[in-house]
Amino acid sequence: MELPSRPKGDIYARPGEYAALRARLRSIYAGDPIPSVVVSAFDERTRLMPYYFTSHIMAPAGARAIATALVDCGLAPTRVVFQQWTPRFRPSEARLDGRPIQMLLVSSMKIHAARAYALVADALRMGPDRPLVITGGPKAIYEPEDFFGIGGEPAVSADLVVTGEDFVLVQLLDVLSTYRNGSTSMLDAFRLARRDAALDGVPGLVYRAGEDEDAPLVSSGIQKLVQDLDEFPHPVAGYSLLEPPHRRTTLSAAPLPVSAIRRKSRIASLTLSHGCKFNCDYCPIPAYNQRTYRHKSGERIADEMRRIREELGIRMFFGTDDNFFNNRPAVEEMFSVLSRTKVNGRAFHREVFWGTEATEFDTWKNRDLLPAARLSGLRAIWFGIEDMTATLIRKGQSVSKTGELFSLLLDTGISPRPMLMHHDGQPLYSRKGLYGLLNQAMRLRKLGANSFQATVLTPAVGTRAFEPTLDKGVVFRSVGGRPVDEWEYDGNHVVASAVSRPWRLQFNVLMAYLAFYNPWNLTRAFFRPKRHGRISAVFCQAAGMYGLARSALHFLGTTYRLWRGPIERVASAPAKPAAMSLPVLESVPA
Repeated sequence: MELPSRPKGDIYARPGEYAALRARLRSIYAGDPIPSVVVSAFDERTRLMPYYFTSHIMAPAGARAIATALVDCGLAPTRVVFQQWTPRFRPSEARLDGRPIQMLLVSSMKIHAARAYALVADALRMGPDRPLVITGGPKAIYEPEDFFGIGGEPAVSADLVVTGEDFVLVQLLDVLSTYRNGSTSMLDAFRLARRDAALDGVPGLVYRAGEDEDAPLVSSGIQKLVQDLDEFPHPVAGYSLLEPPHRRTTLSAAPLPVSAIRRKSRIASLTLSHGCKFNCDYCPIPAYNQRTYRHKSGERIADEMRRIREELGIRMFFGTDDNFFNNRPAVEEMFSVLSRTKVNGRAFHREVFWGTEATEFDTWKNRDLLPAARLSGLRAIWFGIEDMTATLIRKGQSVSKTGELFSLLLDTGISPRPMLMHHDGQPLYSRKGLYGLLNQAMRLRKLGANSFQATVLTPAVGTRAFEPTLDKGVVFRSVGGRPVDEWEYDGNHVVASAVSRPWRLQFNVLMAYLAFYNPWNLTRAFFRPKRHGRISAVFCQAAGMYGLARSALHFLGTTYRLWRGPIERVASAPAKPAAMSLPVLESVPA
């Protein structure tokens, strides 16, 4: 189900509270070594179209933000490990400045949960000297109970699950600071705080009520949000904490050198805003944000991009927005500030290229701002169009509006990047109209789309549609005798369908990608007008063809399994995707 919200007058923390709390903790933790590792879990099996390259060339913002908050609170040494770069890392063998780690913080999406479970299990093997184990990220937010009794083993559990943003973690650190002295570990401080019920005052936590393996789970409630995103620590600090890519199980003696960061993370992901005015039943974003919209100021965004460009050399940015044009005054102010900002002594748009995600409806409504957007360095917008004919969902999109908007974007020098959602009832090709997936893929290319994404409508935890979809009996429990696992809920795999031949949906997605990314369209891209993004179009076609070649066999294998069957469906809610069998790091593909 959707996450509940706090009462309207109690959604936000007090203005300035988050920044003041970090400043106070710096005076408490400074000079007290607390080796900590933040791991961004990654399951290599999810490296498929359309994320084949971006998953490895863009350091995830979530884990970086957590580590940045820790360091800003005075906790050191701290290291950030990305499993896509360092797949064999084992917390049990980690040492920082020669010391075992005191805190392990694991951030995970649902599709990377198997790797997160394995990290937790490995840390617990250290016995009495193990670190305090905290999990967070989307998986923890929507399904915190899965981190307790992993694989049916009650003893294999995280200590704490954070079901909110960085502010929740910092509030937790504040409580633990009162239970810790120079000889008390963070794990012992947690146990003492739990004994005294001191954690109940930190909304956004889930933990066991006691040490007993059958102790009930306690939830401290729904997180409070930080309204002004400028209060969050500056993201540039997080880049100095990155673990270098390697194949060892241990940590390197030093983090990734500053001079090497731009080669490993060619794109910098940044939080610009949170929230969306739409309320699609398949999307968890509005409920997570408690129906609010928050954003950074133009000055703060300009400073973040400028410093990362000048200090780290990264020039490409991706804004992790839910709907960038959701608030016109906010984006207008941002464009004005960025266009006036100098980077390396040059105009902002000549030194910084950035992209973000927005709805077609809001971009069209604010189309007069597109020239100003281009002067701010905006080069690409990803659109969740889902279905050009608005048959699946109506978000103000239409075929004619898409064509007009894409033309305006191209004339301005901004690349349109559409994303579609394939669903039951939509054919591969329709003789009349544009309802077919292939029809829409080909039309979008003709309209000037540089890249293209086609995913399958997938039931997502935390949405209004999740439990009703389970109750319909259309969600797969197993295919061909193999349980459907969490990593397959990535939108690339058909895991729920009411049609008698669901293999066709999987095959249709592959055909749509082939229709968009192919040698003929690569050739066409070479003859595209320069002002319409010729270089970008050629690059996207080449990268898309390579990623598709690496993904095609997997898609065909999944299509074959769906065709061969048998398919066992879930009868009704509640149900979990497969196999929370106790994982070990060696058993998960790396």
